[in-house]
Amino acid sequence: MLLIPIGYFHGSTTDKHRAPRQPNPEHGIDGIIKLDKGYDFEQALIDLETFSHIWVIYGFHKANGWKPMVLPPRGEKKRGVFATRSPYRPNSIGISVVKLSNINGLNITITGTDLLDGTPIFDIKPYIPYADAQYEANAGWLDGLNHEETEVLVTEDLTHMLDDEEIARIIKHAEQSLRDSPLPHPYRRIKHIEGNVYELSIKEWRLLYRIINERKVIIEAITQTGSMK
Repeated sequence: MLLIPIGYFHGSTTDKHRAPRQPNPEHGIDGIIKLDKGYDFEQALIDLETFSHIWVIYGFHKANGWKPMVLPPRGEKKRGVFATRSPYRPNSIGISVVKLSNINGLNITITGTDLLDGTPIFDIKPYIPYADAQYEANAGWLDGLNHEETEVLVTEDLTHMLDDEEIARIIKHAEQSLRDSPLPHPYRRIKHIEGNVYELSIKEWRLLYRIINERKVIIEAITQTGSMK
């Protein structure tokens, strides 16, 4: 079977390390699926706008190869890849539920997704609550983890710097990275400095933060290689 993209996603994030790990209406990415011309997709889209959410089937275009055992972002134990959402799969195919905001011609605006700019789209299906929502389902090994998110705060000095678009973007990325846990993990470039002080690295940026308690941290300083912010 040969899969041919029907279009591509266009959004603001190209770096897989800066994308949310799951679709999320609050912290997800907004963007547009642009379907290819010349295939009568205009007719294929008829009545899709009557749904609030859709399934998007896509390709992990930045994943190379696959691994039978992977270390998920949550937890410290390797799991079988079929028991995770890892993009490194035998067939690099992903599926996400996203909110459908608008359809204009061949352009489909969606919100709260985890897709990267340039993601190939293979199919679109309506999300049907009575068929797709399984209220009796459990979350497997994830049920044994603490799902309470870490609250990420910034000092007053840094709050005044959020008008800087680049700094605001880096801090938002830091919030996404620290939300699951502020402690060192192979998925997060975190270094213990001393006591309850840690440093998170995001490319050339270094963010110094302090752990207030198990589920609250405060970012106190942000520096860029060769300069001070």
